[in-house]
Amino acid sequence: MYGQFFLLFALIIVGYYCNKKGWLNRETNKNMSSMVMHVMIPAMLISTIASLSVNDRILKVFLMMALAQILAMILFGLLVRLYARFRNQDRRLYPMLDITVASLNTGFLGLPVAQIFFGSEGVLFMSSGVLSLNLYLWSYGVCVIENKRIEGLQGMKKTAKKILLNPNCMSVVIGMVLALTGAVQFVPAAALEFLKKLGDLATPLSLIYIGALAGDSGISSLFKEKVALEFSIIKMILMPALAAVVLLFIPADALVKSVFLLSMALPSAIVVPMMVEQKSEAKRS
Repeated sequence: MYGQFFLLFALIIVGYYCNKKGWLNRETNKNMSSMVMHVMIPAMLISTIASLSVNDRILKVFLMMALAQILAMILFGLLVRLYARFRNQDRRLYPMLDITVASLNTGFLGLPVAQIFFGSEGVLFMSSGVLSLNLYLWSYGVCVIENKRIEGLQGMKKTAKKILLNPNCMSVVIGMVLALTGAVQFVPAAALEFLKKLGDLATPLSLIYIGALAGDSGISSLFKEKVALEFSIIKMILMPALAAVVLLFIPADALVKSVFLLSMALPSAIVVPMMVEQKSEAKRS
């Protein structure tokens, strides 16, 4: 276990060091992030899930975990709103706080960490969070940010398109289909090996990116934003603590509980600030 912790923080430190040396500046880091999200992580998802023996029980657990993560994000977002009201925060911040604090970075950070600590099966169960996050963001999240409901068939189609065309969601579905149908045996071994080698880069590059991001932002600046720091502490402590209490009463495998608890302890999804900014610009225009 200590070896995994060393690997996790060592890769983050490498990213931090490279940023401070000027080798990973903001633009380079941004490009690396896009490459990891759209190439490496999809390859890891397909190669990992397709190689597993997925039976009815595992599929059921997968779907139940996705549903549980969606419910957890919605419920915790509502708790955050109540806390923000108690602290007399600006009401205009409520939608942003709701979605940002409750969202889970199950893709960019969750998958690499699950790979380090739990291996292939951990990646499978954590990938349920990829589906749940996108379902949450492009349905409930959009409604909260825009302060309106998804109405009509056209609205539903637009939402479904956002979810289904996400490369990580598509990769989870492809991997599941290959595993469940046994069609993976018809995929050339060279192609699977290529996807595996490409996917193996996801974990180190993701963590190096996190380290470079910390170096670019400046760790000391994180402590100057009091509101952000306050709600970050609530998210990183209260959300996993509540999940741990609930898990005491849920009959499930140790691995399933561990992956779910890990997902609850993850920081906010990187895509959320981008969504909020885009919606804000659209309103201003």
